[in-house]
Amino acid sequence: MNKNEVLLQRSITGLIFSIAVLGLIITDRVGAVFLGVFIAGYGAFELARMVLPQQRNKWYITIGLTLLTVILLATMVPPAGHLFYYLTVLSCIMLVFGIVNMVKSVIDYHRYYWLVSLVYLGLPMGLFVSFIVNTAVYLPHFWIAVLLMIWMSDSFAYLVGSRIGKHKLYERISPKKSWEGFLGAGIITLPLAWLIGNHYFSNVHDLYDISIAEAGSTGMFWVLIATAAWLIGTLGDLVESSIKRTFQVKDSGNLLPGHGGILDRFDSFIYIIPFVLFLLVHFSKQ
Repeated sequence: MNKNEVLLQRSITGLIFSIAVLGLIITDRVGAVFLGVFIAGYGAFELARMVLPQQRNKWYITIGLTLLTVILLATMVPPAGHLFYYLTVLSCIMLVFGIVNMVKSVIDYHRYYWLVSLVYLGLPMGLFVSFIVNTAVYLPHFWIAVLLMIWMSDSFAYLVGSRIGKHKLYERISPKKSWEGFLGAGIITLPLAWLIGNHYFSNVHDLYDISIAEAGSTGMFWVLIATAAWLIGTLGDLVESSIKRTFQVKDSGNLLPGHGGILDRFDSFIYIIPFVLFLLVHFSKQ
């Protein structure tokens, strides 16, 4: 396909994908839970297929263990307890190891494929599903806003980088990312997050009973969310790219024509979820 055909394919797929994701979140808890479980299960399948292309029996082990982790966390670890808080901290720490591994390879993916799947997919998505299922109220606009922060950061990074990007962010892992695009995304996304927070989320009850006095302000809370989308989301994207480079594959899958697989589209979301949940629980008044 020529460039125009590729762009058209990406645009159509991106539009359908965005509508489907937003539709699931808007419907009710069931849609959000399905999204979390699907990301975990299908992501585990894509990861296993990359790491172990010829060993289908181990694919099923990986998928099964990942989904079991999600179910156990959702049913046995409610957000109101201390264990949930400690697990969000643990998840954040474990994802930092993924960032370290990007610089200096210390993880044997072939040997610990199942553990990588549990830490990278099962734990974050399990905590997400637990939060959705066990909180008293479900606020779809909050999670839509989190996704919009990610998409804004990605879009501005691409737009700025494609225009003025000259200095590579991490050329060995992702040759198309630039420092200009990365910094431009932050400069634009963070002030927008402040405006969005103050304008649309000025009521403390819209933030899952967050103590705004402790968080600083509603706008500052959303700046923290946007910072996670910008900094941690970018790192999550790089980590997923490093895994693909390790196994010499272009995309994690082909579920989304022109975009790749589930891991390609949700890498940033997977990475920032533990940090978002940590902020929600940490600043909760309960």
